[in-house]
Amino acid sequence: MIDPELQAELRQRFNPDGSELRKMQLRMLEMLKYIDRICRENDIKYWLSSGTCLGAVRHGGFIPWDDDVDIEMLEEDYKKLIMVLNESKHPSYVLQTHRTDPGYYLDFAKLRDVSTQIQETFGVDSRYKYQGLFIDIFHLSESGSSKIHYICGRLRVLENYVRRWSMRYSRLGDAIFWSLHFVDNIVISLSRPFDRIGSNGDRLRHTLGISFLAPRCKSDIFPLKRVKYEDVMMPVPGNYDAYLTAMYGDYMEMKQTHMHLNNSHQKQ
Repeated sequence: MIDPELQAELRQRFNPDGSELRKMQLRMLEMLKYIDRICRENDIKYWLSSGTCLGAVRHGGFIPWDDDVDIEMLEEDYKKLIMVLNESKHPSYVLQTHRTDPGYYLDFAKLRDVSTQIQETFGVDSRYKYQGLFIDIFHLSESGSSKIHYICGRLRVLENYVRRWSMRYSRLGDAIFWSLHFVDNIVISLSRPFDRIGSNGDRLRHTLGISFLAPRCKSDIFPLKRVKYEDVMMPVPGNYDAYLTAMYGDYMEMKQTHMHLNNSHQKQ
């Protein structure tokens, strides 16, 4: 972890107690604890990923300026978690997939908080049924082709541009967007068997259609270990140094990145 004095300075600057961002972070922390409990009870392996893992290792919790939470798991655990969350009813949280929200089109699930209302950058969530604070739930599978992932990822990027355009033209724009989305789904489905060719059993990537192309190594992830994250212990890759170095290089060097949300407010 970084020097405690520096951490305190960053907290005071970006997310002091009582600030809107800190309230959001603490709400997402409660959501993360819920997912952790569900996964423990159902023997589902997952780990903090990307910036959330970086925050755990470098800051002992949220990166002070971060406004989202990411977790990863293997595909088989993802399917199990989706099934369990669909069957589990919680008064404050809802699982967001295309099945639960027909307007949602991404290739991974989110756990949404129904007591909050946020707006994501570029308004990409403006036609979602659920628009509260969220946790991104990504799933990984063995992959042998970075080119296939690149092509499928660019198709989804094109969709995002069309989606932003479609928000100005209502029905016509929606028709064009969903037609493109339908065609892309067919291309991605047909590409999946080919992505497995050449896999060495250790190389993992996000599901096709997600534009994060960097591979993860199964040998860096398992066995998992638990580290301090705010006031609780959470799972991270066992060799988190290799995992984070492959993703960020010198991950102890702090670089403030863009915020994911335009604004937020409590409904209640």
